[in-house]
Amino acid sequence: MQNSHFSRAFLMPFMLLLMIFVVSGCGDKEPAQRKAFMDFLQSRILDKPVLAVPQLTEAQSKELGDYTKDYAIITGFHHQMNIELDSSLVPVFAGMNGVNSVSNLLDQRDDLKKMADSSANWKEKMVLLKTQADTQHAALKQPDDLKKVYDQAYEKTVGKPAAVTEQVFDLLPQVLNLIVAKADFIKSQGKNVTITGNRLQFANQKQLDKYNAIQQQLVPLNAQLMQLSRQMQQMVR
Repeated sequence: MQNSHFSRAFLMPFMLLLMIFVVSGCGDKEPAQRKAFMDFLQSRILDKPVLAVPQLTEAQSKELGDYTKDYAIITGFHHQMNIELDSSLVPVFAGMNGVNSVSNLLDQRDDLKKMADSSANWKEKMVLLKTQADTQHAALKQPDDLKKVYDQAYEKTVGKPAAVTEQVFDLLPQVLNLIVAKADFIKSQGKNVTITGNRLQFANQKQLDKYNAIQQQLVPLNAQLMQLSRQMQQMVR
């Protein structure tokens, strides 16, 4: 009995030392994982001239450890953003690009009106996605050195694309409604307007002035929309 007691008494400190060693060993991985994550964010995102949000390989996921969860905030936002844009902007821009003549404009008037009505709600979805990502970002508990790099990467991959997309969704209903207004005005003129391909000839100066007033609103807004859409296309993939 005495020997048994001695064995238990001898083994207990050994087991405690083993537990301490195991816990300490796990903790020692964090600095290496943090450095790997910082290097990844710097080289794969911040140093790139255009926006890139690469998916992690299996080896990279293992190397980053729990920091894969921090990166998942960024990739998750982009995944949801791409889904929203594919279902909204892609068909709208395809429809707008299809308006290459006055007759096309008049034929597609109703479809354009439906797009204008639907697009009024698209910004709300983008704001919600950004808010969800911001909430997850704010909840992170990161060491100061990582936080500095991560915050810069987050702004480049989430903050800026969201801001540009929200501007697009602000402009889009205005542009679409002005295109619809132009179609409605042309149609309302009946025989007082002559349509030759893409050329219009109005019966009097007053009607021409009304048409030009719509154009003067539409042209700069459409140019701004196209510029923003090009920026957005470079940011969201």
